[in-house]
Amino acid sequence: MNKTAADPRERATQVVGFLRRHKNDRGAMANVRCALSETRKCRAWPLLGEIDGIGNVTIETVAGLYATHPEETDKGDLGSLCKALSGENNTFEGRFKRLLTCATREEVCSHLRPLVTAAKSKGHPVNYYNLIVDLLCWGDDVRVRWAQAFWGGEAA
Repeated sequence: MNKTAADPRERATQVVGFLRRHKNDRGAMANVRCALSETRKCRAWPLLGEIDGIGNVTIETVAGLYATHPEETDKGDLGSLCKALSGENNTFEGRFKRLLTCATREEVCSHLRPLVTAAKSKGHPVNYYNLIVDLLCWGDDVRVRWAQAFWGGEAA
C-alpha cells in the first residue's frame, strides 16, 4: 500500500519526523547522504523506502540535504535563507535568480546542494519542512514568496 500522504504538509511532517528520528544515527545519515549522488543513491533507498521516498526527487534531495546539514529551523523559507547568505557573498543573488527560473521541481532540486552546503559552512539552519512543502507545490506562488523573502521588506 502506498504510504505517501496526499497533502504536502502531511508529507513534510512525515519526512522531517523520519529524518529527525535518524539524525543521530551516523551510519543511516551517511547512507541517506548518498541520495544526492546518481551513482550511489541506491544506498539510501532502504531507509527512504520506509517513507515511500524511493524515486521521489523531492524526498531524495531533501533527505540527502538534511543528512548533510541537519541544523534546522522553523522560521523562514529558502528565499530568506538565500538572503541571509547573500549578505556574506554577493554571488548568491545570481544563484537565487537561477533558482527562480527553474521550471520543474527536478531542476530546482539540482540547484539546492550548493546552497545548503553554504548554509552549513556559514552556520545557517534550514527550514526543511517548508522546503519540502515548497518543492511539492513548486510553481509561481512559491517563486513569488521566495522572491518576497529575498528582495522584499519586512512581512506585514
